[in-house]
Amino acid sequence: MAAPKDSGYIQTSDPSRPRSDAAVPFRDIIPPPTHPKIAGIEHCDALSWTESRRQIPAPAWLISRLEAQNLETPFRGFTSDGVVRDDVWSDAYSGDEGAPVEAAAEAANALLDLLSEEERARTVYDSVTDDAIRLWSNPELYVNPGGLRLDEVSPAVREGVHALLRASLSPEGYDKVLGCCLTNGFLGHLVNGRRVLNEDSYNLRFFGGRASTDPAAPWGFTFFGHHLCMSVVFSGRRMVIGPTFMGAEPDRIDEGPNAGLRLFLTEEMESLKLMQSLPPALQEKARLSEGMGEEALGSERWNPFDERHLGGARQDNRVLPFEGIPYTALPAAQQTQILALYRAFNEYYPASVLERRVETFKQHLDQTYFAWIGPHGDDDPYYFRIHSPVAFCEFDFHCGIFLTNSSPARCHIHTINRLPNRGDYGRALVEQVGLKKVDSGTAAAEKKVAAL
Repeated sequence: MAAPKDSGYIQTSDPSRPRSDAAVPFRDIIPPPTHPKIAGIEHCDALSWTESRRQIPAPAWLISRLEAQNLETPFRGFTSDGVVRDDVWSDAYSGDEGAPVEAAAEAANALLDLLSEEERARTVYDSVTDDAIRLWSNPELYVNPGGLRLDEVSPAVREGVHALLRASLSPEGYDKVLGCCLTNGFLGHLVNGRRVLNEDSYNLRFFGGRASTDPAAPWGFTFFGHHLCMSVVFSGRRMVIGPTFMGAEPDRIDEGPNAGLRLFLTEEMESLKLMQSLPPALQEKARLSEGMGEEALGSERWNPFDERHLGGARQDNRVLPFEGIPYTALPAAQQTQILALYRAFNEYYPASVLERRVETFKQHLDQTYFAWIGPHGDDDPYYFRIHSPVAFCEFDFHCGIFLTNSSPARCHIHTINRLPNRGDYGRALVEQVGLKKVDSGTAAAEKKVAAL
């Protein structure tokens, strides 16, 4: 089934973008209660809202795409030419990275001990290679229910989930995760849909049976929901976080106890400075398209939900050639900005692990590319990505999903961070430490995923 042309909610009265002179542009584009984007949301919970979206062709298309039965198997990995390069991770996970496995394992097992038998049955999987680890999705649509839904569990279990996140991530990383949750709750407040969009409308699934500090017994978890999805895998004192999705609509909170919270400022401003500071000839080498819609990019490169993103949910096996300008062709100042952007995309790693990820990224700078879509004025929306054999970082300004702007605007941000060549889901890591390669298309795995 072909992707729809629009989200299914656009009205002729919807503005193309907020007024550029508005102090907080998103205030101009909050939908009225009768707008089809949100009509009836105040009466819905997450499941009934999702069922209501199945009655509209465009979101129904998205729901179908995200359902477990349509997961692409077997898992091969994100590549530039269809061929997995095992060599790119050969030295990446050697030795002790200083990953906080002791604290994370303690928090994980404390959480597991809180669960009822029924909660354990729908939350815990035996192996990090189970295909259920790939069933994350970033819309508010509650597809493939299972695991611990934070707005459905006890306060003790909810705090146990956050304790696991705090123990696994850097302080900055946990703050960013919490910021995504708080911004999601703020959106629910703006559209009177707090039962659908709130700080706790996220799911956790656990993989590995039980958390361990033994490198030969990898374990991990996924945490995902609207504008926040991450996969975390530990193998002893080594760890992988990815794929990761983080976003915000709107991009800041302007009232209440969290007023002033703004996410992705580094990713936004450093990328724009980089593009604006390039000589015109290099800007043109980096730019893939001036236009940002399907007319400019083609149906294979654009849809009304992912828009320009190519590494989102259900893109685990995508083949995408390198495009844009090589890192080696950039002036020294802009090369430094590429490294700063890579750090910003990965700041959720604990400090010592982040340094290892940066070193691995630096080893492949001669095969690293920077690409841009759209204009680059101070108020313009745009897309950029950094792509190498070990990194795929995307940033995009989107049309409104709940807000009413019908073209991309600077108040709705999506970011995606993938690890090409089987780095996603810690697969390259666990295969290096001796866990036999698993064909995730086996009948057993497919049966379990289909049951979700």
